Amino acid sequence: MIIYFSKVNLESTELLKMYQEKSFVDMKKKVLQSFESGIIYEIEDSFKTNTGEVRFVRTNYRLLVGKKTDEYVSGVIYKSTVLYYKKLNAVTGRVEPDSIPTIEDVKFYFDVDKEIVGFHTRQRFGYQEFNTAFAGIINICMEKSNSPMRFFASLYNEGMQIKELKQELRNIGNIKRLEFNFKLPNPSDDEMIDDLSNGLTDTAKMMKEANAHAVSVIFDSDGKVGLNIDSCEIQDKIEKVGHLTNGISDIDAIKNGYARVTATASNGKKFTTEERKPIKRELINEKSEEFFLACKDTIANIFRNDWKKGGDRI
Repeated sequence: MIIYFSKVNLESTELLKMYQEKSFVDMKKKVLQSFESGIIYEIEDSFKTNTGEVRFVRTNYRLLVGKKTDEYVSGVIYKSTVLYYKKLNAVTGRVEPDSIPTIEDVKFYFDVDKEIVGFHTRQRFGYQEFNTAFAGIINICMEKSNSPMRFFASLYNEGMQIKELKQELRNIGNIKRLEFNFKLPNPSDDEMIDDLSNGLTDTAKMMKEANAHAVSVIFDSDGKVGLNIDSCEIQDKIEKVGHLTNGISDIDAIKNGYARVTATASNGKKFTTEERKPIKRELINEKSEEFFLACKDTIANIFRNDWKKGGDRI
């Protein structure tokens, strides 16, 4: 079993007010209190069959809370959907479409104070799908408690420096699409809150002036050569990754999901900072107690190691 970790962030202009009021403790309490078994997040997708028929697939993600304390909540998310496949008709000898209901279960451990959730995956329930489902469940919980706060989850990784990012982009070559996503940071300690409340800088300041919690910049090219990575505009956006605001380094911004860069080459090769060197841990078995202890221990080590580095804080 492989355990992945994701950072859960508030995605709202409410952050701007919270920087000044320093009310993040109350926000975390609301999130923890809102978790209840039975919450369902639902999505609907569609696809076309070989005959051109459009079929709709509804997928439900149901929350089961196992244990909840003042610091964390643990439990299981059950994914229920319908799997479409083809089978051979033994009588006619023809291939025919068929479907079967399926269910997948994924355990999680959410440290609300650290804003990090640990989870494993299944063959049909990957980490990006988990992030979407987990954030969706939290947001439904917020709606039920009449809270305007909304959250997103992104894969927690080792982060990277600007110089590493530039080299990664050059290694791809012939980039036809380059996307930058910036979000207001979620401070998880008093020092970072002080940095933010004392004044935002660069990109974060621009978002404040626009009353926006996120901004995206996309560069597209349909030429044979691709985008010029060394152009002033693109280099400026790359540098902004490391100058999001006070107290947030380039490594901090990328590993926490405050800044994400996605590049797509003309041959279809894709690079994203979110999925580069994700933090993960391997377990031999799936026993619940070992899973929860592994999540708790790894999250504690993440913060312990970050403080030892003297600057790369969460």
